[in-house]
Amino acid sequence: MLLTAGAVLVGATLIDRREGLYLSAFLVLLFAGSVVYVHGHRPRLTAVRSFSPPSVMVGEPALVHTRVTSKTDLETVTVWTEQVPAAFGRTPTGELPRGRWQPGRGYSADLEYELRSSRRGRYPIGPLWVTHGDPFGLVVAERAIAGSREISITPRVSVLANAGLANASGDGVRHELNHFAAHRADELIAREYRTGDSLRRVHWSQTARRGELMVRQEERQGDPEAAIVLDTALAGRGEANGATSDAHFERMVELAASLGVHLLDAGYQLSLIESATDAVSNADGASPYRISRFEPGAAPALLDTLAETQRHPVRDGYDATAGLGTVIRRTGKVMPVFAVLGHVSPTGARRLAAMKINAAPAVAFITQDERQLRNADSTEAQVLGDAGWRTAQLTERTPVVEAWSLVAFGAAGGQTGKGGRDRVGN
Repeated sequence: MLLTAGAVLVGATLIDRREGLYLSAFLVLLFAGSVVYVHGHRPRLTAVRSFSPPSVMVGEPALVHTRVTSKTDLETVTVWTEQVPAAFGRTPTGELPRGRWQPGRGYSADLEYELRSSRRGRYPIGPLWVTHGDPFGLVVAERAIAGSREISITPRVSVLANAGLANASGDGVRHELNHFAAHRADELIAREYRTGDSLRRVHWSQTARRGELMVRQEERQGDPEAAIVLDTALAGRGEANGATSDAHFERMVELAASLGVHLLDAGYQLSLIESATDAVSNADGASPYRISRFEPGAAPALLDTLAETQRHPVRDGYDATAGLGTVIRRTGKVMPVFAVLGHVSPTGARRLAAMKINAAPAVAFITQDERQLRNADSTEAQVLGDAGWRTAQLTERTPVVEAWSLVAFGAAGGQTGKGGRDRVGN
């Protein structure tokens, strides 16, 4: 429009025609009026965004529903665009529907689209941008009408079979996995009969022994406890361990998530120990760890925690077992322990082996790259196996179910070594 107005002005000057000056001024004023209109008539829109489901696993779709409302007509709003991180691929965009009138609320329009991420984490979705313009279509502007809202992309979870742990060590000691999915038996004790007690609950043997009417009282046992150690150390110098690649670490997180959901669904209280965090190291140089506790049935909270789990640099002498020692001292009892580790250092293997006395069953998953898995056994796995730990060496391509089958059922589909060690490739 401005170029046309300029061309008309130059032409009118050259041929000395006053009508051209009027036309040029009209075009400039028309454009200026459109700018003023767009600036002064901002669409008074509100938007409410929701996710279904609120969190999804890696690779699964999440439906995003946004309701846009306005007191005036939505005709001047043409296009909407949602700002999303690169992990979701394409940017959702489209034409805003005409909208429908609702008494007392004005016009409303519903937007729906799917998001699918290949990486776990918590990601902000938004803001929502709309494009609006003047009635002549000369000027358009973009404005944000809704802020951002986070969605949680959790690690994948595999359903693990309920099974016993066979051949736990090479020293003749046999540790059983006590069927995680089995419901706990309520401890039955007897007490004196009270008015209102049902006669169906009479404990006849105790009544005969005590010489007075006794009834059964169900006393629920406390929830058993279990611990998962997730090695979150970024590979460093000296004896610092950690996964060799991001792919290794993601498989470790998936394994920890599957184990955790399996334990929580079975009624265990779970302590998740992230062996390294971004907190400031202690005065003795030890890397700080993080312990998160989850009650039975709190699988969504566990997955949300694992969605944000990252690796962190550690110092020399890093001890992946420090957090496990804290949990064992707090509980003061033997519990199932699952360690999902990177390349364990000799010092770390010896420290973990010493904790076998408080772990039953004691299971360690150790990541290896494919070359190491083909060419040599792990000395650290040998140390753990000799101490009674059930170990499985795996790669980033090993399915979680296959890794679990190694320690739960023995060497089916894998290769068994000495000291209760199993190896599995792809």
